[in-house]
Amino acid sequence: MKTHSLNGSWQCRQRPHGDWFEGTVPGGVYTDLVAAGEIPDPYDEDNELDLQWVGKTDWEYRREFEIDETLVEQDRVTLRCEGVDTVATIRINETDIGETSNMHRIYEFDVTDALEIGTNEISVVFDSPVEYAIEQRDAYSHEVPVTQYPVEQPARNFIRKAQCHYGWDWGPCLPTVGIYRDIELIGHAEPRITYVKPQQDHDGNGVELTAVVGVDSPTNGEYAVTVSIAGSETTERREIAAGESELAVSVTVDDPDRWWPRGYGDQPLYDCTVAIDGADSATTRVGFRDISVVREVDGENAESFSFEVNGVAVFAKGANWIPIDAMYGGVSTDRYDQLLESAAEANMNTIRIWGGGYYENDYFYERCDELGLLVWQDFMFACSLYPADDTFVENVTGEVRDQVRRLASHPSIALWCGNNENEWGLEHGWYGDRTDSEVLFDEYDRLFESALADVVAEEDPTRRYWPSSPSSGIEATNPQNPAKGDIHYWDVWHGGKPFADYLTVEPRFVSEFGYQSFPSIELLETVVPEESLNPTDPLMEHHQRHPDGNGLILARMADHFRIPFDFADFVYLSQLQQGFAIKTAVEHWRRLKPYSMGAIFWQLNDLWPVASWSSIEYGGGWKALQYMAKRFFEDVLVSFHDDPDEESLELWVTSDVTDSIEGTVELDAIAFDGGVLASRSIDVTLDELESKRVATVSPAFADVPTESYLLRATLSADDYTGRNTAFFEPFKHLDLPGADVDVTVEGDTVTLESDDAALFVALSAPALAGHFSDNYVHLTPGETRTVSFTGEADGDELASTLGVTHLEDTY
Repeated sequence: MKTHSLNGSWQCRQRPHGDWFEGTVPGGVYTDLVAAGEIPDPYDEDNELDLQWVGKTDWEYRREFEIDETLVEQDRVTLRCEGVDTVATIRINETDIGETSNMHRIYEFDVTDALEIGTNEISVVFDSPVEYAIEQRDAYSHEVPVTQYPVEQPARNFIRKAQCHYGWDWGPCLPTVGIYRDIELIGHAEPRITYVKPQQDHDGNGVELTAVVGVDSPTNGEYAVTVSIAGSETTERREIAAGESELAVSVTVDDPDRWWPRGYGDQPLYDCTVAIDGADSATTRVGFRDISVVREVDGENAESFSFEVNGVAVFAKGANWIPIDAMYGGVSTDRYDQLLESAAEANMNTIRIWGGGYYENDYFYERCDELGLLVWQDFMFACSLYPADDTFVENVTGEVRDQVRRLASHPSIALWCGNNENEWGLEHGWYGDRTDSEVLFDEYDRLFESALADVVAEEDPTRRYWPSSPSSGIEATNPQNPAKGDIHYWDVWHGGKPFADYLTVEPRFVSEFGYQSFPSIELLETVVPEESLNPTDPLMEHHQRHPDGNGLILARMADHFRIPFDFADFVYLSQLQQGFAIKTAVEHWRRLKPYSMGAIFWQLNDLWPVASWSSIEYGGGWKALQYMAKRFFEDVLVSFHDDPDEESLELWVTSDVTDSIEGTVELDAIAFDGGVLASRSIDVTLDELESKRVATVSPAFADVPTESYLLRATLSADDYTGRNTAFFEPFKHLDLPGADVDVTVEGDTVTLESDDAALFVALSAPALAGHFSDNYVHLTPGETRTVSFTGEADGDELASTLGVTHLEDTY
């Protein structure tokens, strides 16, 4: 088999008569236009609004390539396109060889007769995605509703393209085009392996692994097919027919090491090699694990919902994932590493890939395998209804088939999910009541409860298909039933309810909930001028896509903090508030285990500089929420339950470890301007994976005004430690002294010490890429805290750029 990559330097132009300029594959037209100096950066100020013409324009990419007879003389030469965005005609040597209409599909075209020895030219002509979607919508038999956003292009539900390219309430409207993944020529005279899906059976002795292998062969023939993994090997002779076919060969592996989610064990990975003798071979990595979604009826219209891995119930702790960048042309593996390693460092074990973006590249899933991050994989439909005629259904079932075949080998994939919020919108009347839209219900059922479900059952019977998020399951009519399935809980943000409302919710699994904050001033300064650093400045509002976002942030800020008069303080408090909101929810839902078994907040990352729900801002900087997540997602959590109807606080310990633990919790009341006012030592014993209340604390614990001290609980239990802090008063009522925080830097180590209590002590290093091992911490009087900085900087650089602030500075 011979391969010839067509990645690299291409030329690009506006159709039909624009001047050619340099383009890059993989890449996209916005990135290429910026690099060529043809347009300004779409992220700067409100340039995005002046660049909507790009998505309304036809484009063309072309390049020349040289091939020799060793490729041309193969029985078949295939052009493999792993990602073409979106509506395009592909030509080789001025001969049309294929068309694409789905960004999410893997296209292959037979180009054997189109190639010549020597110089060849390939061109890809892109139709405007905006105009195409409108044409498809206008030609459809009836209206299909779609959720709308502040800056958008219409009819996104009629084109199989990343839905967020058309604008969202956290993202720009940049409907790009381009060859965004690898493109290559493959020549072969013998069978070629197109995919490998290892399927595992853990019921017997050892593990029976069945390699389901896709094959494309120019001719009929009999071949020896060998599967080898972990020292075990099986060879079988098989008849392989001309064309595309599938075969399966099984091998038994005795007692392999098991793959576990992060926090539950290690992540051993084994190479599984499939070889067709004398023809082709393919190697994929396998993690041996048995995974299921457990749904057990435990009451009327009540049913559990949890991941179980190797027989162990896993509490899913994590965040939702959106595309790394609105302009995917500049995305690198380093950016994937930074985000996914940050998720693992923050004790997450689950990432939900949200359905309004795109299926991530292979590297993403490989890193999730290595880091022990379970992947909840949405299919790419979000916040809309969709057409369901034969043409559309055929297109999207092909898409799902391609992606399941590509991704099924990854042990990290835990669940296939039909869409994001489409069922919720349909059942709860976002698009009109049932009597007015029966055809929409029928189309929804055909697409998500029949067609996609059937493809998943055929291609990957080892994993559950879940029709939507949120959902209570196929045939259920209340996707937001907290006693069944998963829910999205947005009453605190979108509904404007106080954070205490989280404490009233007892869900089985929460796959979306969130609260906004602003990113760092340093990031904002890259896209808006200094004079626009005000939440309601027009340019700043352009980088706040939620219409009510600023009002909601300020309303809750008034509940908890003293309203600041400085923009830097506003940004700082917005991040504290975001972290406090999510901390309130996560700790509560973790305390409810095993009734509640998942808390996946919205969202991990951003795709441009914006005020949003992310815990990591665009560019990789950790917000306060990310640091707090590292603490509230710890394997063993000590937490306070603040019931708004009670004066006392409950003290809980929650374990996500598979061993019993035994130890003590030291409970201290510490004056803001002095020492320990009262102490109590509490013996703690927990069974594996247990959560329980260990004490109750009243305001009388310390005989001083409640606004003058904090409560600190410190857990020491076997190999596990934990710490948490609580207050009997809102932060705005605390009588905080003007603490003097002393900072010393030695290499990458920063030591903090304060004379009086300093709350939410925040370190910043705005000129440096990286993050601290801990941040936004509480210092009690005389306490010393040491943290390290992860990034490329020496001690002098860190010391020269280091900044520090704490809550009292905003008073």
